[in-house]
Amino acid sequence: MIMSSEPTNKGVQVPNTVILDFGSAKSDDVSDLCRGEGKVFEKISEKIEELKSSGEVSDNIQPIIVIFKKKIIDKGVLG
Repeated sequence: MIMSSEPTNKGVQVPNTVILDFGSAKSDDVSDLCRGEGKVFEKISEKIEELKSSGEVSDNIQPIIVIFKKKIIDKGVLG
């Protein structure tokens, strides 16, 4: 859902958008992140502080964290 009156183009990065890719993580680390704690959460916090201190992003940046979990496909009895 987009909460803006400005038109957007899909696939176009808005100038104030910051995307950080931290690669993969163990399921326990992802669970900790969902609770707002753990190694991955600390990595994200540290990187945001680093970007703020270097002036690459404003001090009032609001991080948005999206977590995708791999869907397990049931292959049946013979799978």
